[in-house]
Amino acid sequence: MGIGMTIKQSGCKWGMLAAGVAGLIQLCSSAAIAQSLEPQSTASSPVALTMNDRYLWSVNMDSDSVSVMDTASNTIVETIPVGSEPNSLAISPDGSRVFVTNAAANTVTVLAVTEKNNGSLKVEYKKNASDNGQVVVGAEPRSVVVTPDSKWVFVANASQDTIVGLSASSADIKSVFDLRNSECNVGDRERHFQPRSMAISEDGKFLYVSRFLSYTTEFGVQRDDFGKEGVVCKLEINSDQSGNGELAFSGVIRMQSRFSGFMDANGEATYAFPNQLQRMVIHGDKLYLPNIGASPTGPQRFDVNTQSLVNIIADVGGAESDYDAINLHLGGRDPESGQQELYFANPWAMAFTKPYGQVGSAYVVSAGSDILVKLTVTETGDLRFTQDEDTTRYIDLNDPDNFATNGSRAGKNPIGIAISRDGATAYVLNYVSRNISIVDLNADQVVEVVATESLPEPGSLEERILVGAEMFYSSRGNFEKPEGAPGSNRNRLSEKGRQNCASCHSGGLTDGVIWQFATGPRKTLAVNGTFDPTNPQVHKIINASAIFDEVEDADFNTRLVSSAGYLEFALPCIETDPVAGVTESKIDPDHGLVLGDWNNFELAACVMNAFARPNGNRAQPFVRLPGSNVDVKAHDALIDWQRYAIRTPNAPMTAQQLQEHGIDAVGAPDEIELQAGAELFVEAGCSQCHNGGSWTTSRKDFVSPPEPEWVATESGAIGANPAQYLYQYLVDIGSFNLNVAGAGNQIAGYPEKGGVETDSAGRAALGYDHNNDGKGTGYNVASILGAFNLPPFYHNGACETLSCVLADEIHRSAGLPDGMADVLVSEESRRLLVRFLESIDEQTPILD
Repeated sequence: MGIGMTIKQSGCKWGMLAAGVAGLIQLCSSAAIAQSLEPQSTASSPVALTMNDRYLWSVNMDSDSVSVMDTASNTIVETIPVGSEPNSLAISPDGSRVFVTNAAANTVTVLAVTEKNNGSLKVEYKKNASDNGQVVVGAEPRSVVVTPDSKWVFVANASQDTIVGLSASSADIKSVFDLRNSECNVGDRERHFQPRSMAISEDGKFLYVSRFLSYTTEFGVQRDDFGKEGVVCKLEINSDQSGNGELAFSGVIRMQSRFSGFMDANGEATYAFPNQLQRMVIHGDKLYLPNIGASPTGPQRFDVNTQSLVNIIADVGGAESDYDAINLHLGGRDPESGQQELYFANPWAMAFTKPYGQVGSAYVVSAGSDILVKLTVTETGDLRFTQDEDTTRYIDLNDPDNFATNGSRAGKNPIGIAISRDGATAYVLNYVSRNISIVDLNADQVVEVVATESLPEPGSLEERILVGAEMFYSSRGNFEKPEGAPGSNRNRLSEKGRQNCASCHSGGLTDGVIWQFATGPRKTLAVNGTFDPTNPQVHKIINASAIFDEVEDADFNTRLVSSAGYLEFALPCIETDPVAGVTESKIDPDHGLVLGDWNNFELAACVMNAFARPNGNRAQPFVRLPGSNVDVKAHDALIDWQRYAIRTPNAPMTAQQLQEHGIDAVGAPDEIELQAGAELFVEAGCSQCHNGGSWTTSRKDFVSPPEPEWVATESGAIGANPAQYLYQYLVDIGSFNLNVAGAGNQIAGYPEKGGVETDSAGRAALGYDHNNDGKGTGYNVASILGAFNLPPFYHNGACETLSCVLADEIHRSAGLPDGMADVLVSEESRRLLVRFLESIDEQTPILD
């Protein structure tokens, strides 16, 4: 086809990409689309089809671009540079605009589709062509939607806590809605809303936005299955009739805990609340939210910690209500003939095959298990398993034994799905494998896989980091094994795909849950502060009670939290230096990334512990990426991913920064206030404990193993937790039993929501000197890098806001010299310091 040639096909034309982006692309005019398509609800996604199904757009987060695939030939026809870390996009229903959120850049790239004088079409940057079409919108834009009439665009800024409205035609910002200081932010306006997912009703009247992490209910407490609730806020569009896309509060829908369908180790029913509300989609009069349900009440066990939920809100556009929820894990208990028993970790997106009112199917993306989960959809939009109460069909996108899904055709870490309007084909975007799985939905089979980004150079650091991402985001894991060798090199990362690192550490951060863990109530700690970003070879001591000295010790979580734990009976094992004479062990040989010996999957190491035998540089499995000739050490790669690839979210943009770009600075911090808060941070002694690149004094300064005299336990104390810990890393700020109901340690003015100080076995938790040996009271100093995006606070979740933290007089005075007066007595001084704490990210100057 010659350049400039125009071909008409079903109202569509070929044309040139412009503004420095070369290539041919076919797009459709709004008139052609309108002839055959009805208005429909819109939602944000990392992958989307044009209204005529001819083109598929997808984001490439690692290469800062978007790809366009021609669905007629299943080939990538163009890759267009955008901003840093694109994560979602939306195509206007009339086909004239594509909007891409660039989270790390605080921008949206606006691509315009226009008709030239000769009738051909071109795609160009609508604004700022020299900067890849980027428009500044606010901190951490994570979701974008376009109204069904193609007039308005709304962008959710996760760190800014705002929704920005743009004119779709001009890309000018017309409105800003402050979620944090609105009625959407139920319970406490100081809470960080973190808007993550949006959808617009079919009539274009209402926008729905989810709060990413769940907070406690009015009377709820941490570490409790019933303690938290999911929230979706309903906003009316153009409520003031100004024509500027103004939003107005219209209501809040609260989603409560529901029976998970699973019983705990004591035979008691477990319940799960919706959490990590990443995506939503409207189908008819119902709103569907795939999410990772949390069930934190002990006793802890791999099959009752996290659940694979789809929550349903009914009566969209009316009197919405918490209608129903389905736990996908229940459908994995009895697989179809020929399928292995697998569960569906991290439901991240979903799509439907039929219009509302018709019986059809829905497909849910299991991001952790590399699976598409199939559900039956009734005429009224209810969800059912495809066969019976414990069997539903699934499509494995990453089956090494299936030619269609192995090697370069494997779909790893699916994060988005788009289904053709005839319901026959699904397109699944896979982040880690950097490709798109094309699925025939009539046969429920992968029929083709198309690469969207190239893989790293063999042997490079980038290759190790990508393998590390695979380890972090996979609940299964497939590893290299010598031909004919015994043992399991599959599904080592959890028990039958139940969960992965990302189940609790989305993006390397936190799920905000306080779990009844082995050592007591423990918040999921964000990993972004583990390694010092200014010196990635330095890391902090691990866990609130300093029970680990190596990042590699997290393999215990894979074995004891995500899997069934120690065996009932000991098996032969491989002797482990320097411990000789041990030849049998209850360590499970089928799970984890620590092996007994290289390429030996049959026998476990005889010895694994937290301190005496270091877990770094141990025998481990290999992963080989498609097209590479390098076997990458899987455990080391996981550590390198944490060391180099986790990005701390951007702090809220300041009022001055927003005003510079003509954006209403409602709710934004003022730079003068931030400077005053930084000065108070030093004056109040905060920097005595929170300093360095990770903003904590907890730094490993020795080579493992630690000296035996550094390790302590609460031995001799009846009913106390027996775990070992490094006592010299514990700092006492009076936080044991903090804000726990009836414990006598309440923060004045704040409700008692802290998790009860017992471990998963009901024993007294670590954090207190139970045996009176002068050791054990206090906790490992937490990193406050990016703290604003990482609630709640304290090990037991005693506070859900930073204002609550500073109301704790003992804590806020802990860094002051003896005899020095508290400089944070006034409410105004605490307000200024809170503003500064909320601004700490990787660009913040370190205050030592």
